Formats: sequence, structure tokens, C-alpha cells
Amino acid sequence: MKRKLELSQIRFKYKEDKLSIKDSNNNPFNQFSKWMNQAIKNKVFEPTAMSLATIDKKKVSNRIVLLKDIKNNTFIFYTNLHSKKAKDLKKNKSIAAVFWWPQIGKQVRIEGRIKKMVTTKEADSYFATRSRKTQIAAWASKQSNIISDRKYLKKKIAILEKRFDNMPINRPKFWSGYIINPFLIEFWQGRDSRVHDRIVYKKLKNKKWKKYRLSP
Repeated sequence: MKRKLELSQIRFKYKEDKLSIKDSNNNPFNQFSKWMNQAIKNKVFEPTAMSLATIDKKKVSNRIVLLKDIKNNTFIFYTNLHSKKAKDLKKNKSIAAVFWWPQIGKQVRIEGRIKKMVTTKEADSYFATRSRKTQIAAWASKQSNIISDRKYLKKKIAILEKRFDNMPINRPKFWSGYIINPFLIEFWQGRDSRVHDRIVYKKLKNKKWKKYRLSP
């Protein structure tokens, strides 16, 4: 007889790391870079993956996207402009994101608004660094739209491969990047007995950051 899996009894023991107001950097982006480097060094799977939440008028949607740049105190990601997230952002610029790095017991939570989209030059430059296959995939996908089956997608990719044969692949106009301008960044460090460390940075009206400790 198989033993029932008790989800309520699954627990994870965190490493003996800690986080304090004194030890954390006064600039949340410097603190973020420090933690991102730790995640990469510890071989966290997909360290740049973030859970991204958007909202249209009433409903919230969430998905995983990849962080592609940190620039001028903003976070940047790229997507198809016909996607569900892009449609949401046309209606509501509010956004939230979470990074979760279990191997080092760290989490970063971000709240903010989409400042604007990256420039054409920036989008072209990043698109050019992608592999040829992912460039073709960007052209082939009508992201978030219903398709009949995977064969339809493979057929479309095959057509595009012939179309771009021995040619450079330019970025499609319906694919670009968004700039997240955060007003809140929280750093969460897992600790024993669920007495976690939480340091939150809030942006003031003068655009400076102030940090506080939160109760776990």
C-alpha cells in the first residue's frame, strides 16, 4: 500500500545565511547584483527567471520570463508584443515580479510600473545576440494565440527557415523589450524555524531609497 504524500509535512532546511539592515547595501540594485552573482556561482537553474505578474482591468496573470538587463536602476525583459502580458500592459502599467533561488534560500520581490519600452536600437542589438533558431521562433510564434497542433508550428518554422536561408534575421516589429521601473524591492533570506530575514527598499518622492526590516 502506497503511503499518502503529505504535502503539509514537506519542509526545506535553509542555509545559515542571514540578512540585516546594516549588512545590506544602501542601493537595492547593488544588493540585487550581489545576490544574482551568488545564484550564478551556486549554479541555480535559470537564475534570471522571474515570475512576472500583470493585470488588465480585473484579472491577474502570471508567468515566468527571463531578466535580460539591469540598466539605469531598472529591470528589462523581452517579449512578443502580441502576447497576453503585452496586452495587459497596454491597459495597466502595474507589474510585479519574483525571483526564487532555492539553492541559496533567497527570494527577491519587485513591485513597479512599466516605464517605457526599450529603444529600437536596444531591441535590435539584443535580438542579434539570440541564436538563429530562437530568432526564427520569435517570427513563428503568435504568442498566446490558439493553434491547431504542434505540426502547425513546425510547418511555419520550416517555411521561415527557407525564407531566411543564408540571410541575416532581423527583429520582427512585434517583438521588443519592456523596462520595469520599481518602487519597491524586497530581499528575503530563508532562516531556521521560518524566522526569515526580510529587508524591503521603498523609493521615496525624491527618488532615493529607504530600507526597513519586515516581520517574517
